[in-house]
Order: sequence, then structure tokens, then C-alpha cells
Amino acid sequence: MDADKQINQSSAVSAEVHLPLTKKECREIVTPYAFTVSDDLLGVPLATPMRRAVAMGIDSIIIFGLATASLLFILPVMLYLCWLRFQLKKYGHVVVLLLVTLVLSGTATVAPELISEQKDRAVNNLSVDQLGAAESAQLAAAVLVLAQKECQLDCVKTELEKSSLLLAKAAVPVATAKDLLDELLEVTELPYKTRKALLQQQLKNYQVVTNTKVATAAQPEQAAHNNTAEKPWYMPSQGTQSVIGWVKGILADFGIGFGWAVFYFTAYIHWAHGQTIGKKLCQIRVIQLDGSELSAFAAFSRQGGYGAGFATGLTGFLQVFWDPNRQAIQDKVVSTVVIRLNQPKRPLHH
Repeated sequence: MDADKQINQSSAVSAEVHLPLTKKECREIVTPYAFTVSDDLLGVPLATPMRRAVAMGIDSIIIFGLATASLLFILPVMLYLCWLRFQLKKYGHVVVLLLVTLVLSGTATVAPELISEQKDRAVNNLSVDQLGAAESAQLAAAVLVLAQKECQLDCVKTELEKSSLLLAKAAVPVATAKDLLDELLEVTELPYKTRKALLQQQLKNYQVVTNTKVATAAQPEQAAHNNTAEKPWYMPSQGTQSVIGWVKGILADFGIGFGWAVFYFTAYIHWAHGQTIGKKLCQIRVIQLDGSELSAFAAFSRQGGYGAGFATGLTGFLQVFWDPNRQAIQDKVVSTVVIRLNQPKRPLHH
């Protein structure tokens, strides 16, 4: 009996020692719990920067359509949300979404100016020298072509040259272009040595195109036509009174409606299991490090991270190229990763 009591007492003490800290206690001291990665996520392949860029391009086109009050975009986007809520038997949400869809559809038909978001160039005269929705869509089309088995060496060369020229015209840095072109080649069935040779050859041509563009831009004749010095895109224009207005101006230059972007990314990341339409088509998903899906507040906070990405001169987005878990700044905000679906897990050790 004494031995049993000692065992019970030691078990009780052990249970008390290993009792996890509460969320409040974790905010008082440094703990490893806030950064714990779910065991189910370990070894899961991450989404490549190219897939994330393609998904963002698709989403940008959708948001642009929403921002212009196009029924071609409003109806599918809203009805798909209704279907997702219906599958989860959230009938109250379905009714509300259907009513909102009817109101938006009627407004888009009768008075589209009430829900469309027009660019205010007098206030937001900003210039963004990066990929926009159209360029991202062209890269997405290139991925689809390259992924086909019928696309052999000549086809790959053609698509690679088109994509390289597209990136050069957008003044994408050589290092970033190298990663993007490498991701394009990965979807092909060409051998590694062939892909490497094509990439090296294309980078030589890319450097020539970029240098030519810079030299042309530096000609005095063209500079003489620039009567007024334009501010860099990351500097707020005269008349912009708030950070929100500045970010909205940048998003407007990308062809993205600010209000629709907030709704789209928040609603879909929260209700569609971490997948916007673009992410679903690219077979990638946003998930928190603890393995749980994002709450409404977490989804809202994550989309707010896009503004931080612009505020850091796009460095917050580009860090997916060197971050160990490919976390962009919006992922850092709410401790999320973007994973690749339908791929086997990989070992954690060589």
C-alpha cells in the first residue's frame, strides 16, 4: 500500500510539473510554445515562390474584376462562398451571403459606381515597377503550357524567352528573375542538365535586355522630356494624408481594389480552408504552424500583412526566396506557412 501511495504521489507531482502553461502565462515569459510546429506539418512540402506568385496573380485578376463591379466575377466568387458554407451546413451564413449577392448583383447592374473602386490618380500618383495582374497572368499561362507533356524542348525555349522578356520589361532584378525562371523550368519534364543549360543561356540574354533597357532609359534625349521628377513608388504622393491612403494608392496601381482585397482574402482564407481561388487552382494552402486553420481575426491580420509587404519596399514578399520556411511578412504576422498539397512528406534528415 505504501508503495502504491508513493507511485500515485509521484505521478501527481509529475503531472503538475508537465502541466502546460496557459496562453496568459506564455505572454509573461519566453516559451517555445508560441512557435511549436504541429507534428502533422513536419516534412510537408512548402509552396514554391512561383506557385505563390501565380496564385497571387489569379487572385489579383479576380479582385480587379470585383473592384470594377463586374458580374462576371461577383457572381462566381459569392456563389462559391455560399457553396462552401452550405457544405458545412452553415445555413445562416448561406442566407446572408445570398442576400448580399443579390444586393451586389443589383447594384452592379443599376449603379455600378457605388461598389466599384476607381483609381484616384490626382491623389495616388504612384508608379510601381513590378509585376502586375496582367504579367502574373501571363506567367500563370506559361506554367500551364510548360506543364503539358506535349511541350518539348522547342516549346520550353519559346515560353522561357517570353517569360524572360516579360520579367525584363518589368525591371525584375536578375537574382529574382533567376529564381522565377528556375521555378518555371521545374514544371517541365526536361533533364536537370538541360534545364540548367537553358537557364544559364537565358540569364545571359536577360542581362543584355536589362542593360539595354537601363542604357536606353539613361539617354539624355529621353531625360529631357521628363520635366518633373517622379517620386519613387514607395514615397507617398503629395496629398496623401494617411498610411491607409498610401497603401490603397499602391494597391490601386496594381489594379487591386482595397476594400474588395480585404474582403476577398479574409473571407476565403477563413472560410475556404486557407485557400483563395488562386491558391486552390495552384494546389497550395495557408495553414498555421500549429496545424489549425485560420480564424476570422487571423485571416484579417494576415491580409493586413500585405500592406506591410509594400511598406518594406516589397522585401517582405521577396523573403520567401531565402526564409527557411518560405514565410513572407504576412506569414510572420500570424505564424502561418503556405504548403503544397497532394505531395508526399519528405524526411527531416539526409
